[in-house]
Amino acid sequence: MIKDVNSSNARNYRPRLLDQKLKDTLKYAPAVVIEGPRGCGKTTTGIQAASSFLAVDEVELADPSSGAMRGLLGQEPPLLVDEWQVAPGMWNAVRRECDRRGGKPGQFILTGSSTLPDSSIRHSGAGRLAPLRLRTFSSYESGISNGSVSLGSMLRGESVDAAADLVLTRIALAESICRGGWPVSTQMPLEQALHYVEAYVNAMCSIDIRRSADVAPYQSTDTARIVLRSIARNIGTNASISALARDTSAGESVSPLDRKTLPAFLDAFERVFLREDCWPWGFRPASKQAMRSTPKRFVSDPSIATGILRVGPQRLVEEPEFMGGTFETLVMRDLRAYADANDAEVRFYAESGFEVDAVIEDRNGAWIAVEIKLTCNHVALNKAKRALKLLAKRTREAGKRPPSKLVAVFGVGAKDDHVGLRIAREEDDIAIVPLAALGP
Repeated sequence: MIKDVNSSNARNYRPRLLDQKLKDTLKYAPAVVIEGPRGCGKTTTGIQAASSFLAVDEVELADPSSGAMRGLLGQEPPLLVDEWQVAPGMWNAVRRECDRRGGKPGQFILTGSSTLPDSSIRHSGAGRLAPLRLRTFSSYESGISNGSVSLGSMLRGESVDAAADLVLTRIALAESICRGGWPVSTQMPLEQALHYVEAYVNAMCSIDIRRSADVAPYQSTDTARIVLRSIARNIGTNASISALARDTSAGESVSPLDRKTLPAFLDAFERVFLREDCWPWGFRPASKQAMRSTPKRFVSDPSIATGILRVGPQRLVEEPEFMGGTFETLVMRDLRAYADANDAEVRFYAESGFEVDAVIEDRNGAWIAVEIKLTCNHVALNKAKRALKLLAKRTREAGKRPPSKLVAVFGVGAKDDHVGLRIAREEDDIAIVPLAALGP
């Protein structure tokens, strides 16, 4: 389908953190590729910056020649090319058209819910197509957080002081986890949202993963579900490939997957943006320690884990360990979105004896360390303080730049505990921030 972009879409649009970065990137890049999981809002976001629209999955490409492709791309720029991967030749057609137009910026916006396996016929697009990642709604974008504590301000070392009522009940947080940040599910009654998420993950396993896996024997719907359940059970851990392979038989009527087979499915889940591991950080840019460590396993939205395991909000509250893992997934999703808005990236720190859940570092080397705890009580707060201060000590002993801020992010308060979580504050050189206050 080829059509002009109209203003009706803009009237109902919920702003995204990526909006400004998209506009800025179009000022220097000939084309931008917005990538992310299906249903996270890529097309709707891309339309806000586009002048024309091409739905590749609705166009009959009887003639896939470069000339025919070029004819489809001759609309007013920026042209949004939606679901480009449906016609793999579209990538090279856009690249060539960028060259033909002399590398002029702001010509195309591509959106895609999956990446293609590496191919000798697909050019990298380096210098023409700039990638941007869109995730599901962060807590700030969906309104769960008021954003009164800015990640950007903490990277600048500014003080944390947000005197606002920021309490979340445990069941409300569980509902947010199970509902997920999908634009559609955030607008539905809870029960409908739970069914939507469950149908979503089943469709991804039965349709999208089969399309993405590039080795025919691995295109099994049942096996894809088994792998995703294993990832969900190990969420937030450093489970190795071997450990995940062994775990695929946990509670399943199958033998463990071969450790050579499992990576094909992991790659497939990464190609459709359902899996987003977190990689380690070293306070030296070329740290070998960071390269040797195993990544932490995450899915791109916490509802993927609860959906594939069929865990609803009430049951999630009754499973505090699993709820802790899904809460960490939610916070990591948020931190990644807020970091992107500040030209920073999110990693984690681990060494023998202790670990810090997240380290956010910008291009100039400013960084903050974040510990993520579901419940704000004395035990959790003291554990967070110890880990954060130990990391600060390690960097100080190495003569490296100290952190701009040490942060503990909590989800809910504890019953009969006087620690309190109604406002963000600084205590003992640690910023204590409720999820409901954290923003970009």
